[in-house]
Amino acid sequence: MKNKLLIFLGGLIITPVLLIALIGAVYSPSIKIPSGYQGKYIDIKGRAIRYYHVGQGQDIFLIHGAMGSIEDWEMLYPLLKEKYRITAIDRPGMGFSSIQDGDASIEKNAEVAFEVIKELGLKDVVVVGHSYGGAIALKMATQFNENIKGYLLIAPLAYPDKKYGNQGILKLLTFPYFGEGAAALLGPLIGNRMIEETLTRMIYTNRHKYPENFIPFRQRLWNKTISTTTQARQSENYNRELGEMALHYSTIKHRICLIVGDKDSEDLQRQSQKLSEDIPNIKYLKLSGVNHYVQYDASKELANFLFMLINET
Repeated sequence: MKNKLLIFLGGLIITPVLLIALIGAVYSPSIKIPSGYQGKYIDIKGRAIRYYHVGQGQDIFLIHGAMGSIEDWEMLYPLLKEKYRITAIDRPGMGFSSIQDGDASIEKNAEVAFEVIKELGLKDVVVVGHSYGGAIALKMATQFNENIKGYLLIAPLAYPDKKYGNQGILKLLTFPYFGEGAAALLGPLIGNRMIEETLTRMIYTNRHKYPENFIPFRQRLWNKTISTTTQARQSENYNRELGEMALHYSTIKHRICLIVGDKDSEDLQRQSQKLSEDIPNIKYLKLSGVNHYVQYDASKELANFLFMLINET
């Protein structure tokens, strides 16, 4: 009797797990740019990477954060396109780009970004990275030299932190197949609420500077199975990768500029301060009254800081 009960209870647990994994196994993301969205695709070793070109002149390459897309730079395009050629990408697994196994890491994202730069023939590039994109730019600065003129880091992740990584249900999203199945089921139930809470916290003091559809647009774009699982899996690698990268910051030779807002999280402000001490000859600017999305809160100040970097290098 006891054995039968254990088998029954085991079945109650295993059956839904298998069903969720089965949903994930048959999941196949649609990789295409919908009508009304900007950009086109470039093939990077079998990946379909969405990118956007605008303007002429000095090359600037933009890398968005942990969740994001080329639309994250919409306030900068009109400020820069008259003097510079801007290229922005959707990172692997984000926006409308595809992803390969093993891509959910800072190292792989840096490799993909550098391959895009090479494939598009960009020259003397200034690389701009926001948040997780700033970590990718940092990785590039420690690894790549060809055709790179300098880097602008916006509120970058730079060091390990005990708050990074996944807990609870987010941990489950990292498992192959099960993660896709769980994300497909949970996204419609809790995804939009989580995105709204996160973004509201990030923009709260300057909400009037953001487009009216800022949050709804990102709910549509971020609350996708491919994006949710990519975010969970890259989070698993944060501390290990950042710890290894930090050992090499003092060896960076490129011109580096760093900008952060004083309304951003205290953790990121502390990291930016430490980074300004660890990288030789860095230019560091802390903006008053500015949140995490500096490109929205202080787009003109950011553009001017970028002009300075280009003119000084």
